Amino acid sequence: MGTSQKRPRAADKSPDINQSLELLSKLLAIEEKRLDTAVRIEEERKIVFPETSVIIHDIMKIHDAIGRKVNGVCGAEDILNDI
Repeated sequence: MGTSQKRPRAADKSPDINQSLELLSKLLAIEEKRLDTAVRIEEERKIVFPETSVIIHDIMKIHDAIGRKVNGVCGAEDILNDI
């Protein structure tokens, strides 16, 4: 790990979903681990972090991208954009 003393913050943009299925699967696994950690910390500290919502949104976006690549299925993101 680095030596930065700055407070960690959420990325300012979602992961690029125009990637290979292999890379999207790896990104999904990473985001799912982050979500597990975020939820555990929230429960321990009895506080809700806005960053957890960002992680959930990223998971949904990556999951939809995988679904499109595998099945040609449109996901929640497409449905929400049509509203």
